[in-house]
Amino acid sequence: MQDAWRAYLGLAMGLTEAPRKKAQEVVRRVVGSGEATATQLQALAEELVSTGAANREALTKLVRFEVDRALGTVGLATADEVAELTRRVHELERQLREARAGLAEPAPQPAGAPGGSQPSSPPASSPTPVAKKAVAKKAVATE
Repeated sequence: MQDAWRAYLGLAMGLTEAPRKKAQEVVRRVVGSGEATATQLQALAEELVSTGAANREALTKLVRFEVDRALGTVGLATADEVAELTRRVHELERQLREARAGLAEPAPQPAGAPGGSQPSSPPASSPTPVAKKAVAKKAVATE
C-alpha cells in the first residue's frame, strides 16, 4: 500500500514539477530576449495560473478517487449514506414517540358500548366480615 502512495505522490509531484520547469524556462527565454511586452508577460502569467489550477484539480480528483476506492474496499459508509441513515433514525424516533403517546391516551369508547359510561364494579365475592371496634369501658370514680 505504501508503494502505491509513493507512486501517487511521485505522479503528483510530476504534475506540478514539469509545468514549473517549463514556466521557468519560458520566462528565462522571454526575459533574456528582451523583447517581452507587458501583454506577452500577462498572457504567460495567466497560462501559468491556469496550468497550476488544472494540475491541482487533476491531483484532487486522483486523491478523491483513490480514497473512495479504499473506503469502498474497507466497507465504510459514505457521508451521503450516513446522512440518509441519520434521517431514517430521526423519522423512526418520531414514529415511536407518536406510538407511545397513542398508547398513553385511552381510546374513546362508543356511547352504546356496555360499560361505557359506568365504572366497572369488582366481581361479586363472599362478603368479608367487618371487624368490630372494641369500646373502652369507663371506670367509675368513687369518693
